[in-house]
Amino acid sequence: MTASLRDQLDAGIKYLVDQRRVITGIAGAYGNLTSDDRFCYGNIREVRLDHGAFLPDVMPMDEHTVFDLASVTKLFTCIAVLQLAERGKLSLGATVGQIDKRFVHIPDVTVDGLLSFRSALQTSARVDAAPTAEEAERLLFQIRPAPAPKRRFYTDMGAMVLKYIVESVSGQSYFSFLDKNVLSPLGMKHTFAVVPEALLSRTVCYNYERTVVGGDFRIDADCPPGTVHDPKARLLNTGLPAPCGHAGLFSTLPDMVLLARGLLGGALLGQKTLLSIGVNRTGKQLPDGGYTQHMGYLCYAKHPVQTFSEVPACFGGRTIALNGFTGNHFSVDPEQNRFMILLANRIHNRVTTLTGRADPADRTETVRWNDGHTYILSQNFVYMKDKYLKNTIGKLLEGY
Repeated sequence: MTASLRDQLDAGIKYLVDQRRVITGIAGAYGNLTSDDRFCYGNIREVRLDHGAFLPDVMPMDEHTVFDLASVTKLFTCIAVLQLAERGKLSLGATVGQIDKRFVHIPDVTVDGLLSFRSALQTSARVDAAPTAEEAERLLFQIRPAPAPKRRFYTDMGAMVLKYIVESVSGQSYFSFLDKNVLSPLGMKHTFAVVPEALLSRTVCYNYERTVVGGDFRIDADCPPGTVHDPKARLLNTGLPAPCGHAGLFSTLPDMVLLARGLLGGALLGQKTLLSIGVNRTGKQLPDGGYTQHMGYLCYAKHPVQTFSEVPACFGGRTIALNGFTGNHFSVDPEQNRFMILLANRIHNRVTTLTGRADPADRTETVRWNDGHTYILSQNFVYMKDKYLKNTIGKLLEGY
């Protein structure tokens, strides 16, 4: 039974990489505190731009490949905040104004509100459109309360502010705190804010992302290996210490397995705190039959409709689950002693965004570009990975 399930998983991986080509490659792991299985398939890049022409340039992926974690970085921010709380250095009920007076317009917003996505915030202009990193940071310090969302609570803003909260409370740079309190204790030697030059050749290429917004065809040709994909983090990192609180960390599959085991084994947080992270704090059913988004502390919480749940179907209600825009998934179920990690590349030379959000009913596979060629649309990989990866891995985990 297990062998046939593993064959099914391998077939799903090959379908996504070779046939559907929605991702260039993927590295993954699933298991528990004492054992795991891992897989790796595909490439870290496929093409390069040479004098205006895209030429084949294939580089295979292996388990030591370095990935941009994207929004999975939020988990590190959450851990840092909760470690400070456990040590009595920070109260989750404390206000931003009590901790960091640079945020002049949100003095009454609490740390708990930022962690739980219940404090809506907005800047006066787009952070990623600022002319310099310093101006982007100024916009962030001028952040203000926003109207409460009706359905979708997910935002980067709370995690971006919490980076500065960690620094103000600890007296250390954000990455220094992570290194001392998360990375070094777990032996995570290949998790970086800045990828060492010697490792750039084995770092995933997220260059040549294609988007269609308002009929405007765009290609991002400024994201070579080692450059953070998220546009806000990319700008801020040009002049300020990396990473940001919402994105910017790079890591490998073995290191992320160490993180999952560190959480399950209590090496980073106490059990009571760990069990509190994935609790739903925003989700509820609406009069029209729909639901508001289910969120925990800087993570997704279990949703009653599995199609809209980032938590794997076989994982429980205390699961900590995060996705990264680049193609990643990380989930830990502390009650059932399980984890699932998927590190993929859905960005490189793919159309990641059409106007509007991903839609599970949308069967569009390719987009005709304004150069006359067609390109793979990866927008719905967020749903495809459930069918071809997460559901099968869930069944495999039943044997653990």
